[in-house]
Formats: sequence, C-alpha cells, structure tokens
Amino acid sequence: MLVIPAVDIMGGKCVRLVQGDPTRSKVYFDNPLEAAKRLEVQGAELIHLIDLDAAIGSGQNLEEIEKILSELRVNVQIGGGIRTLGKAETLLKFGAYRVIFGTVAVQNPALIQEAIRRYGSPRVAVAIDERNGKVTFHGWKDKSAIDYLDLARSFEEMKVGTIIFTSTSVDGTLKGPQVEKIRKLVETVSVPVIASGGVANLNDLVKLAGTGVDGVIVGTALYEGKFTLEQAIEVVKSVG
Repeated sequence: MLVIPAVDIMGGKCVRLVQGDPTRSKVYFDNPLEAAKRLEVQGAELIHLIDLDAAIGSGQNLEEIEKILSELRVNVQIGGGIRTLGKAETLLKFGAYRVIFGTVAVQNPALIQEAIRRYGSPRVAVAIDERNGKVTFHGWKDKSAIDYLDLARSFEEMKVGTIIFTSTSVDGTLKGPQVEKIRKLVETVSVPVIASGGVANLNDLVKLAGTGVDGVIVGTALYEGKFTLEQAIEVVKSVG
C-alpha cells in the first residue's frame, strides 16, 4: 500500500479543509511548492494535488500547479475541477502522472470513456466522494441518490485506471477512516482503489493496509504532526 501525501491548494496557498467545507480551512504553507518539495524529500513516491478553487468553482490555481510539476521529480496525480478533456490535456502536458475526474465522471461518463481512449487507463482516475453511502459531487456540495458501490461498478466497466474513494464525513477530521466502506469497495471491484479521509494515526494505516487498498491519501494528520511521512511509510512496509 502506497502512502500518498496530499497538497490542497486554495487561493494559491496549501490548506486543509474540514469535511470539504471552504469556510473551515487552515493554511499550512503560503507556498504549496514548499509543501510538495518537503514531501518529496521525505520519501513520497506519489503526491495527491487538488485545486480546491477549481473544485468548488471559485477560480483555479494553474500557475501554482504548473510550477509544482516543473520542479518536482516525484509523480503527481491532480484533481479538482477537471471537467473537460482540454483541462485534462493541459495538466498532462504540464507533467501530471494522472488526472482525477470527479463531478464530470458522474454527469458525463462518455467524457471519461474518451479520456481513457486518448490517454490510456493508467492516466485516468475517477473520484468517488461518499457520504452516508451515497455519492456527493460539485466539491461535495451536492448529494445524489447514487450508491457508491453502484458507481464503482460502472467505472469498472469503463476500465478506469484508479478509483479515489473519499469518505467526506470524516475527511480532515482526524476521526479515523471508514474502514468497512473501503473494504466493501475493494471487494466489489477489481480496479485499484486509493482511500482518503479521516486518517489520524499510524494504526489507521495498519487497518487500511488490511483492506487491500492500493494506496491511502494522508493530509491533516501529516500537517498537524500526528506522525511523519517517513514513519507512515515505515509502518506500512512492516505490515507487508
């Protein structure tokens, strides 16, 4: 299981939100490139970079993203407001390892199929953001009646490369991950799953490693000093 540190950008700064709420944000670095470089030095193999402004429709941080991609040697997956093939193509040209489609994957599956045809499955990830078993979108503001497992099955049929699963009710809260929901998802589809949301301590990583996920995204716990990235990588290695 890969430990994937998160860098979330809002207003050009590296922030963390509680449960995706832009009014509950905390700035950790004025320059997100500094955060990303530190994570690279600490051993990150993949960084999860999200443009929060683009996700909620209040702007975008393309300049900052281009700078990060040009200066890092580590792989970076990017999400947040990617709703056209043009935007995906721009980010891939900047050097993104893969792009993450969220809202548009729910609303326009044909676009995802075209992205897979153009760029190949490994470059295309989709986000499943879940609350109470149902899918949320538009920066988690809108709820749907879609069951998260049903959506995962449809993405599997499309041959998406990766599913990024976030339990929005615990994201940024340090309350622990939704282990059973994650386990169910891994058992339901054969697509590689990356889990996100709620990781508070090293024991949470051990529990997640037992679910069979390919990776776990860690944000607030790292920024709040609950453990270091080096410690996280080490504990995951120790459980195999």
